[in-house]
Amino acid sequence: MAKPHSAIYSILTLRCPRCRSGKLFVKSSPYPYKTMAQMPEKCPVCGLDFNPEPGFYWGAMYVSYGLTVAFSVFNYAWMYLIWGWVTWQFLIVNAILLVIMIPVTFRYARCIYFYIIQGFESKFKGEE
Repeated sequence: MAKPHSAIYSILTLRCPRCRSGKLFVKSSPYPYKTMAQMPEKCPVCGLDFNPEPGFYWGAMYVSYGLTVAFSVFNYAWMYLIWGWVTWQFLIVNAILLVIMIPVTFRYARCIYFYIIQGFESKFKGEE
């Protein structure tokens, strides 16, 4: 069996947290809004259930909040350092960027949350 990728690489490429090679989402592009949340029921490589219980991904909202706050702080820093913008200009540009990034943030929040939960489960079950 091939050596699995690192966790960071697997998160960046939206791969299964167990085998790190199966795709988490049906479509690779997040921008068809109708299909941005479609996930296979199980990993095509290792068979991990991608929806272990109803409401499983509600916790991903907290990860999404953290990602959007980090993204906004980063935006404010580079806008302020480069242009010295005032707050209202930042709010307009940041709001536009956040709306554009909704599908990407949605997918990465789900992926990161799944990696966190899968990590806790594997330690609890004695896997590793």
